[in-house]
Amino acid sequence: MIRAAMMPLLTACALLAANMLPAHAGRVVADLSQSNVSITSGFHGTELLLFGAVDGQDTDDIIVVINGPPTDIAQHRKAKVAGIWINVETHIWKGAPALYQILATRPIAEIADAQVLEQFEIGADKLQLLVQPARPNPAGDMPQASALLPSLTRNMAATGLWPSEIGPVKLTQGALFRATVQLPANVTSGVYDVRILQFRNGVAFSENKTNIYIQKGGLSAMIYNFAHDYSLLYGLFAIAFAVAAGWLAAVAFRRK
Repeated sequence: MIRAAMMPLLTACALLAANMLPAHAGRVVADLSQSNVSITSGFHGTELLLFGAVDGQDTDDIIVVINGPPTDIAQHRKAKVAGIWINVETHIWKGAPALYQILATRPIAEIADAQVLEQFEIGADKLQLLVQPARPNPAGDMPQASALLPSLTRNMAATGLWPSEIGPVKLTQGALFRATVQLPANVTSGVYDVRILQFRNGVAFSENKTNIYIQKGGLSAMIYNFAHDYSLLYGLFAIAFAVAAGWLAAVAFRRK
């Protein structure tokens, strides 16, 4: 109900911002209902409202790309050795997005061709990522990113961080648009880029950017900061806590 009440005010602000833009500025403006998200111990994911206005036509399209902070992702390949499944090969994806999500007015393949989508890195299969072996290869051979990327996208989609489904963007009379950004429960802290692109006849001619700031809050934030700022003390405390817990468990079972 609160979101529904806010929608007229939010869209009016976006339309006013669009009318105030100079002639040489971009033709799309957007904002989020909430740009700062706090992750607490009870965080189970959340939804953010993305809204905006465009100076366009009824046939224009909007594509929104949410790109998480760069991180290194390990990808393992398992094989059966002596009847046991073990990791036989590990590759590290350098600077891969922790979250990658796309929203659009219709299927992106209908909005632009593959070359344009690759140019703007729209689609998990269009990401230009660097992959390298976890251990130096004696032969000096480097893994082929194009061959390994489909496996990575499937694994990340299974975690909900790179959803394969395209979220909807509702565009009204080529002027106002809104969409829902889904943040999963396992999202990490960091700065997330939100790119809003306006397409016409397969060509991207306007772009706007905003950010989502996610940070830990509450008790989990205190523990996280303490572990990073005072790693030695945190390690000693963890060892002492484990010893104490083991001693108490032994005493409890001995009494029984």
